[in-house]
Amino acid sequence: MGKYIIPDIHGCLNSLRHLVEDKLQISIDDQLFFLGDYIDRGPYSAGVVEYIMGLIHDGYRVNCLMGNHEQMMLDSFTSKDKLALWMINAGITTINSYLKNFKTEVLVNGFLPQRHLNFFQKLDYHLILEDDKIILVHGGINYYSDNPFDDIQSILWNRAEEVPGNFFPGYRIIHGHTPMDLDTIRNALSEKDRRLFGLDAGCVFRGEWYPGTGYLTALSIDNWELVFVKCVDKW
Repeated sequence: MGKYIIPDIHGCLNSLRHLVEDKLQISIDDQLFFLGDYIDRGPYSAGVVEYIMGLIHDGYRVNCLMGNHEQMMLDSFTSKDKLALWMINAGITTINSYLKNFKTEVLVNGFLPQRHLNFFQKLDYHLILEDDKIILVHGGINYYSDNPFDDIQSILWNRAEEVPGNFFPGYRIIHGHTPMDLDTIRNALSEKDRRLFGLDAGCVFRGEWYPGTGYLTALSIDNWELVFVKCVDKW
């Protein structure tokens, strides 16, 4: 049984399938942990969500976190200001993806199938893997809050900072959200005493905005190995 952590996908369905099916070659006994940001920016947001939901339906052990982009989409249903925030963060790519793929279903807010809305609404904001002494979040943690896991704004939006020694001693924190070049991620994973690890290698940016990005990664918890594929999605 393998355990793999996969960060920001951002609509890159073909890259996700390449990673899961060709590189990881997951079995029904493996476990996948997704760190959020399934949607926006890339061309196949609807397909990414449908694919992950399909894995769950087929009996794979899948755990999914909320990303700031999913939260922006859900919040956009509540006000024009929040809709505007989502639009300036590439929300239109998600709407277009859904309109191309789900024309025959009853759609919430004119684009989102109810079963996908149900999926988004059930996403966790953090996961604590007790056996592995790992904490998973999308963005960061407000270490100094009395209730850090109730600070959803920080969990979704913070750029992760180094972990104070008195915060969950012995636990490692793994996050997405902040794109980094592949070498930086790999070097950090090799640091023996490090407790904070970012995995987002900016697949959707394809190395165009951030040099060294353009990869979708998966961290194997069992052997602490980083598996990755170069973005194969075209648009």
